[in-house]
Amino acid sequence: MSKKVTLADVAAKAGVAVSTASKALRNSAQVSGPTRAKVFKAAAELSFSLNERQKQSQPPSLPKSVGLVTSDLDGQFSMPILIGAESYFGVESIPVFLCNAGRDPALEQHHIDNLLAYGVKGLLMVGWRTDPRPALTSCPVPVVYANQASLDPHDCSVVTDNEDIGRLMVRHLVEGGSKKIVLIAGDPAFQSSVRRLKGEMAELDSRGLAAVRTVRYGGWNEETGRRTMIGLLDEGIDFDGVACGNDEIARGCLDILHDRHIAVPDRVSVVGVDNRSVIVGNSRPPLTSVDLNLKAIGTRAASCLADMLDGRSHQGIECVKGTLVQRASTRMPL
Repeated sequence: MSKKVTLADVAAKAGVAVSTASKALRNSAQVSGPTRAKVFKAAAELSFSLNERQKQSQPPSLPKSVGLVTSDLDGQFSMPILIGAESYFGVESIPVFLCNAGRDPALEQHHIDNLLAYGVKGLLMVGWRTDPRPALTSCPVPVVYANQASLDPHDCSVVTDNEDIGRLMVRHLVEGGSKKIVLIAGDPAFQSSVRRLKGEMAELDSRGLAAVRTVRYGGWNEETGRRTMIGLLDEGIDFDGVACGNDEIARGCLDILHDRHIAVPDRVSVVGVDNRSVIVGNSRPPLTSVDLNLKAIGTRAASCLADMLDGRSHQGIECVKGTLVQRASTRMPL
């Protein structure tokens, strides 16, 4: 008969005191990040979970309560999805418990174990990037993946339609009169960047056009936009529209166009993605952007999970389209 793993075993393996291990597993702010990571890693390797006494001390499980586990550190994507999910579940008084795994697989598994011990009836797994992720194995409750699809085609996933977003950006630029369009993609290591670029190229091709220049600098930041725009202008590239991989790249482009006294949108139209209020409203001029409709992703994911809790099946990947929000950086359709 195998020996039962205790908290002391976890502490010994992590090289910390039992009290420190206990605080780390309860996500106490008194424990540093590296120490907490060591404890979570040790707990995962020892398959340590809440013991029976701890389980008995937990509050009674709530019918249809749901756990939301996110890997998004700053909440840029997870919080709107959570709000969308809560708006759906709130009508039925179904609580949603949020855990941040911080892109750490061991911490993610620890949160899942604790949520299941608490008695949640379903899980929403929210990814920080759109590249497919490994499916949860042997999970006893229904699972829906939001923003990041599961690699298992039999799972239920709700994600952004990034290819359609690329088409939408180019369509808007062309309908506003742009014909010589530069495409500035984000990091090609991200599936969202690759799919948006694919959509942009497809939309240009469908209209008998080709990109004046396609640039992949690999950064999702303003510096990428500034550096790219300086290069285009210094080379004398003739263009009248720019489709950017995200809002930060777009604002970097706008900064240089403003510094060079190039009129936006009269001479050049610029469009971004994400519709982040802190960026679009502070751009010069205010930035046209595609909203990812993250709340809608959360609402739809919650709807699917609620159906699954009631015994109705959902499988495969469902894509939610973005919405273009026009501001002063692009021309109105002709």
